[in-house]
Amino acid sequence: MTDFTRVKALAFDYYGTIADKQALAAEIDDRFPGHGAAFAKLWFAQIQRYCFQMGQMERHITWDELTIASFNFVCADMGLKVSDALRDQWIEADTRLPVYSEAPEALARLAARFDLYVLSMATPWMIEKSQANAGIAEYFKDVISAEPYKVYKPGRAAYEVGQRKIGVAVEELGFVSGNSFDVIGAANYGYPTIWVRRHGQALDELGQEPDLVVKNLTEMAEALGT
Repeated sequence: MTDFTRVKALAFDYYGTIADKQALAAEIDDRFPGHGAAFAKLWFAQIQRYCFQMGQMERHITWDELTIASFNFVCADMGLKVSDALRDQWIEADTRLPVYSEAPEALARLAARFDLYVLSMATPWMIEKSQANAGIAEYFKDVISAEPYKVYKPGRAAYEVGQRKIGVAVEELGFVSGNSFDVIGAANYGYPTIWVRRHGQALDELGQEPDLVVKNLTEMAEALGT
Protein backbone atom coordinates (compact mmCIF):
# COMPACT_ATOMS: atom_id res chain seq x y z
CA MET A 1 0.00 0.00 0.00
CA THR A 2 1.15 3.53 -0.73
CA ASP A 3 2.54 5.36 2.29
CA PHE A 4 -0.19 7.78 3.41
CA THR A 5 1.87 9.29 6.23
CA ARG A 6 2.45 12.49 4.19
CA VAL A 7 -1.27 12.96 3.59
CA LYS A 8 -2.71 15.87 5.59
CA ALA A 9 -6.18 16.12 4.06
CA LEU A 10 -8.72 13.90 2.34
CA ALA A 11 -11.05 15.05 -0.44
CA PHE A 12 -14.15 12.91 -0.96
CA ASP A 13 -16.43 12.58 -3.88
CA TYR A 14 -19.92 12.65 -2.37
CA TYR A 15 -22.61 10.80 -4.32
CA GLY A 16 -21.83 7.10 -4.51
CA THR A 17 -19.02 7.49 -1.98
CA ILE A 18 -20.69 8.91 1.13
CA ALA A 19 -24.34 9.30 0.05
CA ASP A 20 -26.15 6.30 -1.39
CA LYS A 21 -27.38 7.44 -4.80
CA GLN A 22 -29.18 4.14 -5.39
CA ALA A 23 -31.47 4.80 -2.42
CA LEU A 24 -33.53 6.94 -4.78
CA ALA A 25 -34.63 3.72 -6.50
CA ALA A 26 -37.27 3.01 -3.84
CA GLU A 27 -38.87 6.42 -4.34
CA ILE A 28 -38.97 5.91 -8.11
CA ASP A 29 -40.41 2.43 -7.63
CA ASP A 30 -43.36 3.93 -5.78
CA ARG A 31 -44.37 5.68 -9.01
CA PHE A 32 -43.05 3.19 -11.57
CA PRO A 33 -42.97 -0.25 -9.94
CA GLY A 34 -40.05 -2.38 -11.05
CA HIS A 35 -38.19 0.50 -12.74
CA GLY A 36 -36.54 2.20 -9.76
CA ALA A 37 -33.16 0.47 -9.72
CA ALA A 38 -32.66 0.66 -13.49
CA PHE A 39 -33.77 4.30 -13.60
CA ALA A 40 -31.48 5.42 -10.77
CA LYS A 41 -28.49 3.53 -12.19
CA LEU A 42 -28.96 4.89 -15.72
CA TRP A 43 -29.56 8.44 -14.45
CA PHE A 44 -26.30 8.44 -12.51
CA ALA A 45 -24.43 6.90 -15.45
CA GLN A 46 -25.89 9.45 -17.87
CA ILE A 47 -24.75 12.32 -15.68
CA GLN A 48 -21.22 10.91 -15.86
CA ARG A 49 -21.49 10.46 -19.61
CA TYR A 50 -22.59 14.06 -20.12
CA CYS A 51 -19.68 15.25 -17.99
CA PHE A 52 -17.32 13.36 -20.30
CA GLN A 53 -19.02 14.72 -23.39
CA MET A 54 -19.12 18.32 -22.27
CA GLY A 55 -15.50 18.15 -21.19
CA GLN A 56 -14.39 16.82 -24.56
CA MET A 57 -16.52 19.37 -26.39
CA GLU A 58 -15.09 22.16 -24.20
CA ARG A 59 -18.60 23.34 -23.42
CA HIS A 60 -20.23 23.99 -20.07
CA ILE A 61 -23.73 23.93 -18.65
CA THR A 62 -24.66 24.25 -14.99
CA TRP A 63 -24.97 21.18 -12.79
CA ASP A 64 -28.72 21.72 -12.58
CA GLU A 65 -29.00 21.85 -16.38
CA LEU A 66 -26.85 18.74 -16.75
CA THR A 67 -28.91 16.86 -14.17
CA ILE A 68 -32.18 17.75 -15.90
CA ALA A 69 -30.81 16.82 -19.33
CA SER A 70 -29.71 13.45 -17.96
CA PHE A 71 -33.10 12.90 -16.34
CA ASN A 72 -34.93 13.69 -19.57
CA PHE A 73 -32.68 11.28 -21.47
CA VAL A 74 -33.50 8.44 -19.08
CA CYS A 75 -37.23 9.12 -19.30
CA ALA A 76 -37.06 9.02 -23.10
CA ASP A 77 -34.86 5.93 -23.13
CA MET A 78 -37.15 4.02 -20.75
CA GLY A 79 -40.38 5.34 -22.26
CA LEU A 80 -41.60 6.94 -19.03
CA LYS A 81 -43.63 10.15 -18.79
CA VAL A 82 -42.72 12.24 -15.75
CA SER A 83 -44.08 15.67 -14.89
CA ASP A 84 -41.71 18.56 -14.27
CA ALA A 85 -42.93 18.70 -10.67
CA LEU A 86 -42.07 15.05 -10.03
CA ARG A 87 -38.74 15.47 -11.82
CA ASP A 88 -37.87 18.38 -9.54
CA GLN A 89 -38.92 16.34 -6.51
CA TRP A 90 -36.54 13.52 -7.47
CA ILE A 91 -33.71 15.94 -8.16
CA GLU A 92 -34.28 17.54 -4.76
CA ALA A 93 -34.04 14.05 -3.28
CA ASP A 94 -30.25 14.39 -3.56
CA THR A 95 -30.44 16.56 -0.45
CA ARG A 96 -32.08 13.81 1.60
CA LEU A 97 -30.38 10.67 0.36
CA PRO A 98 -29.15 8.52 3.23
CA VAL A 99 -25.44 8.19 3.76
CA TYR A 100 -23.96 4.70 3.91
CA SER A 101 -24.50 3.20 7.34
CA GLU A 102 -20.84 3.21 8.37
CA ALA A 103 -20.18 6.76 7.18
CA PRO A 104 -20.84 8.83 10.36
CA GLU A 105 -18.59 6.76 12.63
CA ALA A 106 -15.87 6.32 10.00
CA LEU A 107 -15.83 10.04 9.13
CA ALA A 108 -15.53 10.94 12.83
CA ARG A 109 -12.47 8.70 13.08
CA LEU A 110 -10.90 10.13 9.92
CA ALA A 111 -11.62 13.74 10.94
CA ALA A 112 -9.59 13.21 14.13
CA ARG A 113 -6.45 12.81 12.00
CA PHE A 114 -7.13 14.48 8.63
CA ASP A 115 -8.81 17.64 7.40
CA LEU A 116 -11.83 16.40 5.41
CA TYR A 117 -13.30 18.05 2.31
CA VAL A 118 -15.79 17.24 -0.40
CA LEU A 119 -14.60 17.73 -3.99
CA SER A 120 -17.56 17.33 -6.31
CA MET A 121 -19.13 18.61 -9.50
CA ALA A 122 -22.51 19.01 -7.81
CA THR A 123 -23.99 22.26 -6.54
CA PRO A 124 -22.53 22.94 -3.06
CA TRP A 125 -25.83 23.82 -1.35
CA MET A 126 -27.25 20.39 -2.24
CA ILE A 127 -24.31 18.59 -0.65
CA GLU A 128 -24.30 20.88 2.39
CA LYS A 129 -28.02 20.26 2.94
CA SER A 130 -27.47 16.51 2.54
CA GLN A 131 -24.62 16.62 5.07
CA ALA A 132 -26.79 18.55 7.53
CA ASN A 133 -29.68 16.11 7.11
CA ALA A 134 -27.33 13.17 7.69
CA GLY A 135 -25.61 14.78 10.69
CA ILE A 136 -22.11 14.65 9.18
CA ALA A 137 -21.48 18.33 8.34
CA GLU A 138 -19.28 18.81 11.41
CA TYR A 139 -16.62 16.49 10.03
CA PHE A 140 -15.89 18.55 6.92
CA LYS A 141 -13.86 21.75 6.55
CA ASP A 142 -15.51 22.73 3.25
CA VAL A 143 -17.51 21.60 0.24
CA ILE A 144 -15.62 22.40 -2.96
CA SER A 145 -17.37 22.30 -6.31
CA ALA A 146 -15.70 22.37 -9.71
CA GLU A 147 -18.86 23.88 -11.22
CA PRO A 148 -17.96 27.59 -10.78
CA TYR A 149 -14.73 26.90 -12.68
CA LYS A 150 -16.65 25.32 -15.58
CA VAL A 151 -14.65 22.10 -15.51
CA TYR A 152 -15.72 18.47 -15.20
CA LYS A 153 -14.24 15.35 -13.72
CA PRO A 154 -12.27 13.37 -14.77
CA GLY A 155 -10.46 16.29 -16.43
CA ARG A 156 -7.28 17.35 -14.66
CA ALA A 157 -8.58 20.89 -14.13
CA ALA A 158 -11.37 19.63 -11.85
CA TYR A 159 -8.87 17.98 -9.50
CA GLU A 160 -6.60 21.01 -9.64
CA VAL A 161 -9.48 23.06 -8.19
CA GLY A 162 -9.41 20.92 -5.06
CA GLN A 163 -5.67 21.20 -4.54
CA ARG A 164 -5.69 24.95 -5.13
CA LYS A 165 -8.61 25.60 -2.77
CA ILE A 166 -7.26 23.37 0.01
CA GLY A 167 -3.72 24.69 -0.38
CA VAL A 168 -1.58 21.59 0.05
CA ALA A 169 0.91 19.75 -2.13
CA VAL A 170 -0.59 17.09 -4.39
CA GLU A 171 1.04 14.27 -2.41
CA GLU A 172 -0.51 15.67 0.78
CA LEU A 173 -4.10 15.41 -0.44
CA GLY A 174 -5.68 11.97 -0.63
CA PHE A 175 -8.69 11.57 -2.89
CA VAL A 176 -11.53 9.16 -2.05
CA SER A 177 -14.24 7.98 -4.43
CA GLY A 178 -16.64 5.11 -4.93
CA ASN A 179 -16.62 5.74 -8.68
CA SER A 180 -13.96 4.09 -10.82
CA PHE A 181 -13.74 6.88 -13.42
CA ASP A 182 -13.28 9.45 -10.64
CA VAL A 183 -10.55 7.67 -8.72
CA ILE A 184 -8.66 7.00 -11.96
CA GLY A 185 -8.96 10.67 -12.93
CA ALA A 186 -7.60 11.70 -9.54
CA ALA A 187 -4.72 9.21 -9.85
CA ASN A 188 -3.92 10.65 -13.25
CA TYR A 189 -3.68 14.10 -11.66
CA GLY A 190 -1.25 12.74 -9.08
CA TYR A 191 -3.31 12.39 -5.90
CA PRO A 192 -2.83 9.42 -3.58
CA THR A 193 -6.13 7.66 -4.21
CA ILE A 194 -8.55 5.43 -2.32
CA TRP A 195 -11.28 3.53 -4.15
CA VAL A 196 -14.31 2.59 -2.04
CA ARG A 197 -15.34 -0.47 -4.03
CA ARG A 198 -18.65 -1.28 -2.38
CA HIS A 199 -20.17 -3.51 -5.04
CA GLY A 200 -17.20 -5.43 -6.44
CA GLN A 201 -17.34 -3.44 -9.67
CA ALA A 202 -14.58 -3.59 -12.27
CA LEU A 203 -11.87 -0.96 -12.46
CA ASP A 204 -11.42 1.07 -15.63
CA GLU A 205 -8.24 -0.38 -17.16
CA LEU A 206 -6.63 2.80 -18.43
CA GLY A 207 -3.11 2.50 -17.07
CA GLN A 208 -3.89 3.98 -13.65
CA GLU A 209 -4.72 2.18 -10.42
CA PRO A 210 -5.88 3.40 -7.01
CA ASP A 211 -3.32 3.26 -4.22
CA LEU A 212 -5.76 1.67 -1.80
CA VAL A 213 -8.94 -0.34 -2.42
CA VAL A 214 -11.45 -0.83 0.40
CA LYS A 215 -14.99 -2.15 0.73
CA ASN A 216 -16.33 0.72 2.83
CA LEU A 217 -15.28 3.77 4.85
CA THR A 218 -14.73 1.76 8.03
CA GLU A 219 -12.18 -0.41 6.26
CA MET A 220 -10.57 2.75 4.93
CA ALA A 221 -10.32 4.29 8.42
CA GLU A 222 -8.71 1.11 9.72
CA ALA A 223 -6.22 0.98 6.83
CA LEU A 224 -5.19 4.58 7.52
CA GLY A 225 -4.69 3.86 11.21
CA THR A 226 -7.49 5.97 12.62
